[in-house]
Formats: sequence, C-alpha cells, structure tokens
Amino acid sequence: MKPNNNIDNSTSKQADHTKTMPEVEGPASVLLIAPQGTNSDAIGGCVRSSGHRCTPVGSLDAARTALSTSDFDLVLLDTTTHDDAVSFIGEARAACPWLRAIAYSRESDSEGTIEAIRVGATDYMTLPESLEDLPGRIGKVVAQGRSHRRREQKMQRLMDACETLRASKDEMSQQVDVLCSDLASAYRNIKDQMSTVEMTTEFRTLINQELDVEDMLRTTLEYILKKIGPTNGVVHLREDEGKYGIGAFVNFEWQDRNIMPSLEKLGEVLCGPMQGEDALMKFEDAQSFANHDGVDPDLFEDSEVVSFTCNRNGNCLAIVTLFRSSTTPFTDDMASMLDALRDILAEQLGRILRVYKRSTNEWPKDAEDEADWGDLAA
Repeated sequence: MKPNNNIDNSTSKQADHTKTMPEVEGPASVLLIAPQGTNSDAIGGCVRSSGHRCTPVGSLDAARTALSTSDFDLVLLDTTTHDDAVSFIGEARAACPWLRAIAYSRESDSEGTIEAIRVGATDYMTLPESLEDLPGRIGKVVAQGRSHRRREQKMQRLMDACETLRASKDEMSQQVDVLCSDLASAYRNIKDQMSTVEMTTEFRTLINQELDVEDMLRTTLEYILKKIGPTNGVVHLREDEGKYGIGAFVNFEWQDRNIMPSLEKLGEVLCGPMQGEDALMKFEDAQSFANHDGVDPDLFEDSEVVSFTCNRNGNCLAIVTLFRSSTTPFTDDMASMLDALRDILAEQLGRILRVYKRSTNEWPKDAEDEADWGDLAA
C-alpha cells in the first residue's frame, strides 16, 4: 500500500501557513466594497469565518459614508464597482494613512494590479479564485496597517509631548524674563535709593558744618548746581509773616548785568502763592514772570522755572527758585533729587534759627528768675 502523501503534504502545508501567517491583535474591521451579485456574499462570509468583522457596501458613495462614521483597518475593493474604482484607494488612504487596501477582480489583470499598487493598494487578488488565501492576506495586510498606526500614534504622542514641553519652556522662559525684569527693576530701585542715601548723607554733612545762614545757602546752591548743571537760582528767606528777602542767589548766565532787582521782584510775585505750596512746582512757560514790571524779560523768556518750599514744623522757612533755558530742561530725576535735598535744607535752616535764638543773652533780673538757674547759679 502506498502512503497517502497528499494528506501528509496538505497537513504540512497547513502547518507552515499557520506558522508564517501574521497575528492580528483582535478582529480586524473590514470594509467590503462590491456590487451585489458579484460573489460579495461568499467573500464576506470568508472574512467573517476568519474571525474578522465585515461591513459590505455596494457603491463608492456608501463606502465614503461608512469611512466617515466608522473606523476600519482594511478596505477590500472590487475594481469592477466603478470605472474609476481604483482611485478610491488613494482617496481613502489620504484621509486615513494607516488604512490598508486590497483590490481584487474576478480575472487576473496585470494593468489593474499595477494601477492599484500605484494609488496605494497593499495587495491585489483574484477572487473568488484565491478565496482560500484571503484570510492570510488580510492578516498580513492588517498587521502592517496596525503597525503603521501604532507608529503614527506614538509619533503623535511624541509630538504632543514636544509641544507640551515647548509650551512649558516658553512659559518658563516668560517667567524667567519677568523675574529678570523684576530683579533688574529692583536692582535699579535699590541703586537709586542707595544713590539718594549717599547724596543726602553727603549734603547733610556738608551743610551741617555751616552755622551762618548765608554761607549755608551759598553752599546749598553750589551743591545743587553741581548735581543738575549750570542753572540760575535764588533763595528767598522768610523775614516776617508773608515777607521774604533774598538770602542767596546764583547768577550763572547773566554775569554782565545786575539781576538783583529782578530777583527781588520775582520774590514779590512768586513767594506769596508758593509759601502755602507743599509740592515742587515746574513752570515750563516762564513768560508770565518776564511780563511783570520790574523784571528783566531776558531772564525768563524761553526758560523753565522750578520752585519749591523748605517747610519746618508747618512754617515755610525759605523758597528756592531755579531757572534756565528751556533747551536744557529740568528732568524727573532732578525733581526727585531736589525733593530729597529740600527736607535737609529745611532741617538745617530750623537748626540755625534755634541757635540764633539761644545765642540771645537774657540774664535773670530778680531773685525769682535766679531760682530758675538751679545749681548753675551757685
């Protein structure tokens, strides 16, 4: 008896086919595009019997609708569905790059095969002639598609992570920029404060050495001019209630003429309104001063005028007025500096006035007055 080689070979081939057939993670979702009456039932049954889901449609329009509403792993396309049915593969894959396609026809067609592969089909079959090969081909094609899909999803996750990192980096960079800006601003503020402290300490030390009012005022004007540059200036001292006289002045620009009468007239015009003013005043248009009788118009024409009071214990002890050409205007930094210096000037003026009062000799005239001297009278 001859051995049954056919059975042995068939079993061997089946074992080899099972071993090499790629595994699909779960059932594949297959969209079958084939007209009714073209063995579509047999093909669909084969797909289902191999463990996959199959959704049959009879036209390309129905296929487009199905793709827009459901997720598929594979398109199984009968090229006879439409004259230009093969082009649908490129259309479908453009929308879903991981989607795979197998084109088939009832007869072998080399030109159709080339065209299908060219537009994006992964495989081309002759059905139902090769129906027994369909499950293996589906498994192989779907495995490729799912592998591509996993790569795409992984790449998308990486891109999302990179975008998140980029956004975090941008946010961090913005926060660092804001922090650096805040630190720079804080440094500038501290530097300005230290400069102000240094300046006021220097100024206080300088004028504390002066116990003569006129000498102290001249020192003050010299120090101010050193800080703000060439400027004409005058200090009107309080002499009586509502009356002010010139205590010191600087004639920087008009050294060839006597400006005292104009400065005295300026005091009459300016000191009255200014004595109740607590803020620094800046007159950018000094033409109104130039128009007063008794004032040399050249002094104030096209000039800027800055004036401020020196107040101590609610009393205006002096009014300082500075003026110079509008081509070299007074700046905001100068205003901050003058505001810091005027308090020190007022403090020293008050101290000198107290010294003057204490220097007045008033001796006791009777025994009752002598008692007030206590032990010092002994």
